[in-house]
Amino acid sequence: MIYNLLILIGKICYFLFAKVTVNGTENIPKRGAVLIVSNHMAYLDPPILAVMLPRTLYFVAKRELLKYRITAWAMHKIHAIPIRRFALDREGLENIFQHIDKGKAIGFFPEGTRSGASGLKKANQGAAYIAFKSGVKVVPVGIVGTDRINSFLRIPFPFSKIVVNIGEVIEFDQREDLNKGTEVIMNKIAELLPESLRGIYKG
Repeated sequence: MIYNLLILIGKICYFLFAKVTVNGTENIPKRGAVLIVSNHMAYLDPPILAVMLPRTLYFVAKRELLKYRITAWAMHKIHAIPIRRFALDREGLENIFQHIDKGKAIGFFPEGTRSGASGLKKANQGAAYIAFKSGVKVVPVGIVGTDRINSFLRIPFPFSKIVVNIGEVIEFDQREDLNKGTEVIMNKIAELLPESLRGIYKG
């Protein structure tokens, strides 16, 4: 209920106060589990993806956001899946796998933190690990334009041009190497970004 209301408000806000172009929505499976992996430049990225992509998204979010009662309540209402960053979190991973088993669309930022305008940072292996263990399809996304939105207050009112590029599905063999799989994912994201935002994945 609250999630759907926020999506409606977001659609209105981004129609009125931003120019958002989405390319490649046909690459997102209409049903079944999928892992949406994206670059992460600003706080605006999760709302933009949630509002503009044609699936209900369950974002993997840092567990620190559940530290306070009000933020824990909000994270629950917007379908966040908490996980510890930069550490093995078996409980968090099991939660993700349960969502995948239910055919959900999972939003994941492999860099683990915001990169701003400096471009892609070295990614952790979480996305590749989830893909290998579950066999879930992976869809890369490149967001351009949110790096200029550096305030929570501007999330509803970006007043900016934003482009969301959605790449083709990636499917992995479960026997592949995690480092190699992570490189494949990040290089596919980089291909959807201008060279200035590719960071260490300029190839």
